[in-house]
Amino acid sequence: MKKLRVTVEGKVFDVVVESLDEQGRVVAMPQNPAVQVYQQSTMAPPPSSSAPKPSSPVAAGSGAVTSPLAGRIVSVDCQVGQAVASGAQLVTVEAMKMNTFVYAAADGTVASINVTQGDAVEEGQVLVTLS
Repeated sequence: MKKLRVTVEGKVFDVVVESLDEQGRVVAMPQNPAVQVYQQSTMAPPPSSSAPKPSSPVAAGSGAVTSPLAGRIVSVDCQVGQAVASGAQLVTVEAMKMNTFVYAAADGTVASINVTQGDAVEEGQVLVTLS
């Protein structure tokens, strides 16, 4: 087994991997067959009772419109100060070559836009805040 540090889209992970021979057989079996992955900032594996939850750079409040999935921002379809009705399209997120449209859940005014076209986002991350 080897301990490696991997960086994916700016996030650093420490991982434990098995060594394979030329035929693809495991050279040394780990004590725990599951690969352990954890973020460098915590330097400890996540609790086994629950999966890690994505962090959002902005706390989600009552007017927060969050991403329904992890992906990349294709377009921001609103502007700060714009009045929007419930059901208005605010952002388009692409994941696995499929576009997902994010709509306003209630009437309001766009108070802030927390993403730009091309940004990578995580599920639950605040995209737009309505007031």
